Amino acid sequence: MASLLPQLVNVLVVSTDVSDAVVTVRARTRSGVPEGCTGCGQPSAWCHSRYVRRLADVTLGGRPLRIELSVRRLYCENPTCPKVTFAEQVPGLTVRYQRRTPQLQRLVEAVGVVLAGRGGARMLRVLNVTLSRCTVPSWSTARHR
Repeated sequence: MASLLPQLVNVLVVSTDVSDAVVTVRARTRSGVPEGCTGCGQPSAWCHSRYVRRLADVTLGGRPLRIELSVRRLYCENPTCPKVTFAEQVPGLTVRYQRRTPQLQRLVEAVGVVLAGRGGARMLRVLNVTLSRCTVPSWSTARHR
C-alpha cells in the first residue's frame, strides 16, 4: 500500500472500498503519538476527541480517490497558549482548512495556471477531478500562495 499510496504512510489504513465511481480509503491517525500545537509548538498527546475529515486526492486507476481520515483534536498542555485545542495535521496528506491533499492541490493549481477557468475545469474533468470554473485558480491567484 505504501508504494501505491505514499501519502498514507503516516496513517493506519482501516479499509478500502472500490466501486465503479470512486475509491474510498478509510484511515486514522496513530493514537498516542504527540503532535505539536499550532499555536505554541509544544507537543501534546492529550486527546480531546476525534472527527472525520473527507479529503479528495488524485485519481487512482482512473477513479477519483476519497480519503476519510479520522483525526484527533488535542488539548494544548501549555497553559499560556491562546489555543485551548487544535487539530492534528498529517504531513503530506492534510493542510489546515483544506479538503484536498497537497498533491491534488498542486495538480489543480498547475492546470489553473495553464488553462484557467472553463478550460481548466474541462481538463480536470478528463482527469476525474470535478471542479467548477470558479474554483480552478488562474495564474494570478496561484502565484500568491
